[in-house]
Amino acid sequence: MTPDRHVAERVARLLRAVIGQDGPTGAAANDPAANDPAAWVAVAQEHRIVPLLHAAARTDGVVERAVTEQVRGLQLEVASAAVRIEHTALPVFERLEAASVPYAVLKGLATAHLDHADPSWRQFGDVDLLVAPTHLRRVRELLEADGWRQGYALPDRHERFTHAVTFHAASLVELDVHQRVGHRALGWLVPTEALLRDRMPFELAGRTVWALGELDRTIHACIHSVSSRGEYRRLSSVADVLLLSYLHEDRAAEVVERAGAWRVRSLVEAGVRDAWTAAQLPLPDGWADAFRTPPVRRSWLVDRAYLGERRRPITEELAHLRHLPGTRDRASYVWGLLAPGAEYRAAQGRRGVRAQLRYLWGRLRSR
Repeated sequence: MTPDRHVAERVARLLRAVIGQDGPTGAAANDPAANDPAAWVAVAQEHRIVPLLHAAARTDGVVERAVTEQVRGLQLEVASAAVRIEHTALPVFERLEAASVPYAVLKGLATAHLDHADPSWRQFGDVDLLVAPTHLRRVRELLEADGWRQGYALPDRHERFTHAVTFHAASLVELDVHQRVGHRALGWLVPTEALLRDRMPFELAGRTVWALGELDRTIHACIHSVSSRGEYRRLSSVADVLLLSYLHEDRAAEVVERAGAWRVRSLVEAGVRDAWTAAQLPLPDGWADAFRTPPVRRSWLVDRAYLGERRRPITEELAHLRHLPGTRDRASYVWGLLAPGAEYRAAQGRRGVRAQLRYLWGRLRSR
């Protein structure tokens, strides 16, 4: 068994822990090289799935023999960090409610409380929330009044085009305020207004907090996992897709139809198929049936940009330009890249047009 196959089997066992299913035994059961405790822990820490390792150690004999006390200590650290993050985030949610700003918590925190059997099973290191683009400036004002500071400068005229703005608190907690759920073209294809209209509540520390609805959490998980491919993809994202597609198999046709209307069905299909393949499990019948329906609408540029094994930054930018609302927006976006403004250049340590062009060329090369 090669080292790469050892990794694949570790990944599959950890992913299966999230849905409590058994899979192929594999060679790890009898191969000491596959059961190096440090290797199991390294995968879990790198991909932010320490809770899944903890869960697997309780239910999977192979994992239990490989890791014992070490993972219990790590899980306590993860749980402590989650409590600190939630404690910092709650006043933000209350502030937005008081200001009549609709929002939806995204990804880790929402999935932990809405989808996992136990919230401690989902590790997260920050808070992501979605607001309408028309409310982004107001949210910034509210956060800055409470001591939050923007994490980085944006190019001039690019606030309208960024999918999220990062803020930091004195407690070192990171808050990503999204005005769209995906980078570049993906964010324009999936309408924020529709997501916020169909949001759903959940309880956090006795307070009502809002998240995306079931269908939209599934679509967003797939978009995030597929668009974060390669070195940027963590197994926590793949685990989210696996869990949500497992829980909502009975609504697979609805998910596919909704994603198809937004021209992101191909990313949903890729995300779901990838997750079940990584877990070394067969694709559930509900999803297989839903994917047999031929797509009605799609974006060739988006598919080309995001469905390959490697990133295609040039194609991502072309897809973004294609799906911007109008010519004026396209011109403003390109001009912001070429002349990003003094504050942005100073923050990035670049001076002059030539330095900016070198940066853009490096950013656009496929990798």
